[in-house]
Amino acid sequence: MARLRSSQISALLPGPGRIRRDWPGLAVEYAWLPPFEGYSVTRPNRVEVVFSAHSGVALELSSRIRDVEVQPGAMYVVGQEPTTLLRVSEYSDTLEMYPNPSLLRAAAESEGLGDFELEPTLGRERSATFVRDSVVLAVAHILRRACVGNCGLPDVEASSLAHRLAHRLIVLQHKANSLRGKPAGSLSGSVLGRLGEYVEENMAGSVTLEALAGVAQLSPFHFARCFKATTGLAPHQFVIARRIERAKHLIMTTFMPVQDVAWSVGFENISHFRRQFAAQIGLSPGELRDSTRGRGG
Repeated sequence: MARLRSSQISALLPGPGRIRRDWPGLAVEYAWLPPFEGYSVTRPNRVEVVFSAHSGVALELSSRIRDVEVQPGAMYVVGQEPTTLLRVSEYSDTLEMYPNPSLLRAAAESEGLGDFELEPTLGRERSATFVRDSVVLAVAHILRRACVGNCGLPDVEASSLAHRLAHRLIVLQHKANSLRGKPAGSLSGSVLGRLGEYVEENMAGSVTLEALAGVAQLSPFHFARCFKATTGLAPHQFVIARRIERAKHLIMTTFMPVQDVAWSVGFENISHFRRQFAAQIGLSPGELRDSTRGRGG
């Protein structure tokens, strides 16, 4: 996997940087932004995954200001009315996904639903809590890697991800029994939630296929097939992505030696850790730390 060139690194770090990619049915924009306080109107009709953790993000919608606590890997939906970003106290690492409206409508029709519009996470009757969904997060990990790795993503794979994202958004928005049910060979939302919690709680130790299969109450072989069919990532790829995300947070917010960071998120081989970090983030641990030390977090 190709890493970012020095010119691309300077474009992303330490100041604001964005990388945009367009694929069939889906446009994405990866953003790396320093701490912010001001007034920035965001684009509507998008799904955003926030890879970084944040305390006290201030957003405005319909003249109402919300202070939001964001756990790493959480997502939120912006509908037809854009939100206004007022404050982020730490570096933010986000992926904005813009599914084609016609794709959303077609996916809704396939589930026996009528007109479909993205319902915003924030709103008059909405909680200000951003949730972590394993399917959306896995899709975002793949797309972010395609952005920061400066590599191509075949149209057929990107299209498959766009369809997976569209279907998942419909499931999340319409959890009522009106849906025809999950596709054959996929995992339910409750199982995915338990798996995500298990990975977050145990990534410092050993996370085996057998253990994950046990959480899902499936055989390891059947579980691996179902997980990949549901999320687009193999189980080990999902675990690595989440470990690297935790490592990134530690690199940016602590002075722990890189080797200790690697051990603390479950990597025994430091060379393997550095390779995976560069592939997922686009920078080496040292480059990331040098660029952000003393600036937020």
